[in-house]
Amino acid sequence: MTGMAIALVAGMTLTAGAALASEAAVFDLAKELSGAGQGRRAVSRSLIKMPEYTVNAVAVNDEIPMHRHDDGSHVLYIVSGQGTVILDGKSVALKPGLVVHIPQGITHSIKVEGGKMTFVDFVQHAPDPNQAGKK
Repeated sequence: MTGMAIALVAGMTLTAGAALASEAAVFDLAKELSGAGQGRRAVSRSLIKMPEYTVNAVAVNDEIPMHRHDDGSHVLYIVSGQGTVILDGKSVALKPGLVVHIPQGITHSIKVEGGKMTFVDFVQHAPDPNQAGKK
């Protein structure tokens, strides 16, 4: 997991917009998020959208209030900044290089300390029960 995250965030060339299932792509995270979120708490840019998963670049200026995701599990790779995540009532300090797993349905929030935090959000979508057994 960490190798994939590092490859994704190691700025190389910029591909405009989200990649589709049939496209190979490399993203420059700094360029994707440059100027993002000015005057907003947080901003998210979709980098890759596939039926099984989505990859987002996220910049947080202040906080992401308590919420939960019913769409599937999330894995965050912290790229820059520091802060705190509350996971199901437990507080954990965040810093660059950490990987955070947020299972589907777990309440969580993020509070940034001293500036801006950026991270890559890998979303594994919950399986569609209507598609079980179909190929």
